[in-house]
Amino acid sequence: MRVSILARLAPAFSYALPAFGAAISALMLINVFRAMRNAEAAGIGAVSAGIREADLPIVITLYLGVVLGFAGIIVGLVRMFTTTTTANPSAWYFLITGIAGLLPVLLLWEAQSLLLGVIFGRSPGGVADVARQVSLLAIITMLVGAVSILILLVSAFVPLPRILHAKRKWAPLVMLLLVETAVITMTVLYHLRMAWLWVQFQRS
Repeated sequence: MRVSILARLAPAFSYALPAFGAAISALMLINVFRAMRNAEAAGIGAVSAGIREADLPIVITLYLGVVLGFAGIIVGLVRMFTTTTTANPSAWYFLITGIAGLLPVLLLWEAQSLLLGVIFGRSPGGVADVARQVSLLAIITMLVGAVSILILLVSAFVPLPRILHAKRKWAPLVMLLLVETAVITMTVLYHLRMAWLWVQFQRS
């Protein structure tokens, strides 16, 4: 029995969107970082505004990902209680694709955290001490984001191996809920970071 494309479509796009947003935000973060290095006297307000602007793509795509994630959960619920001619994806499918979508988001978070920690005095050293790490993490975020998007979009349409066919009706839905919780958590964290950066900008 073939695995339903409909059951894969919304979750795959739900995870691909944040990966895409993370890649765009990583590119914008590199531009902010370069501007900081060129203008050594850049104030905290300017840096806060730059990073906050760089966060817009990831925050917007995370919110869209949450909406599509709920759509995927609804599809999963409906398929649990109806007779279908196609199989559901297994919990493993949603775990693997969820990790693929969230990995760039986590890498971007770490890159920003390193930079913000130095700028706001929470970490020892100066910007030069973390420059290489921040740049490397941002580049890795873009590369991993591109690979993740490709994997997610392909996985939504190609036939899946038998190991990724669901054996229990409830297991895929549970995994969908767990991954959705992770996406919501990252959405809240990035939203709070943007709000905090806005406060820092207003204080400067």
